[in-house]
Amino acid sequence: MDVLELPGWRIEFDREATAAAYACAAIRATEPCSCAPCRNWAATRERFLPGEFLALLSRLGIPFDQDAEVYRNGRLESGLHLYGAWYHFIGRVVFGEKECSPNVVYDPVSLYFCSSESLLPEPFEGQPIVQLEIEAKVPWMTEIPEEG
Repeated sequence: MDVLELPGWRIEFDREATAAAYACAAIRATEPCSCAPCRNWAATRERFLPGEFLALLSRLGIPFDQDAEVYRNGRLESGLHLYGAWYHFIGRVVFGEKECSPNVVYDPVSLYFCSSESLLPEPFEGQPIVQLEIEAKVPWMTEIPEEG
């Protein structure tokens, strides 16, 4: 396994195994959903997520458009929308999770790692899993009217 070191975090990961799991899985949480918030996220993430965050996903073997779950928490006073999402990869948290390390920030994305396995796709079952959870503040970029 390779090692990822971020402030307060030490993560082991297997990029090749993660990429192989994604290659054989239909893991597209936001595409099947036709609700306005999910369609906005799908339209927004490629254009608005910072390059540093997209590079991190690539380094871990995670396609940026294969989040396991996405949810919108609402519209902020700034006009941006607060989203949460998570991704899975094969590996383990060596240091950070139990030590309550700070979130890693690639503005406008804040992230942390945990050993939970919510909505784990089948190709990942039986593997050591890390869940990469994010919070992002993104604009409304679709032609669909905003909800709430």
